[in-house]
Amino acid sequence: MAAIAGIKQGVALYKDAKAAGTDLYKITKEISGFIGQFFDSHEEIKKEVKRQELDPPKTKSMKAQALENVFHQIELERESVELREFLIYHTDPALGAVWSRFEEEYKKLNEENEKQIELERQAELQLKWQRKRTISNLQDKALIIAAVLTVTIYLHLMLWSIKQMSMDK
Repeated sequence: MAAIAGIKQGVALYKDAKAAGTDLYKITKEISGFIGQFFDSHEEIKKEVKRQELDPPKTKSMKAQALENVFHQIELERESVELREFLIYHTDPALGAVWSRFEEEYKKLNEENEKQIELERQAELQLKWQRKRTISNLQDKALIIAAVLTVTIYLHLMLWSIKQMSMDK
């Protein structure tokens, strides 16, 4: 809510500054800062709701937690719609299609993030596979050493036994 109020304040400041002829870049930067705070808060709330879904507090019943989660989701959706409508209908046309450009940039960044996550997952799987292969190789070598040692001890004992028998005669 504070972020939305900040955005509205920034737009009002933008309009005042435009009328006074001040630097448009500073004002746009300030507005984008407020919008960034909104999205940061939005993501943190989503993460917290997801964390609570996975590990619900023990002091609340499941029904109470479910209802609270639904209200959080509704509030997030309402705030997102309000921000979108605000950016579409209440920003200066000189800024252009802010929301459309935002959606395109978000989609691009999201795709890059998904690719990065996939690459990290593949690297992790490769690392696990290499660890398993190394452990398997070590186990194979240990078995070979144990077999050679067993055969060597057996042969030594057999030769010693033969030597003892030949000395007894």
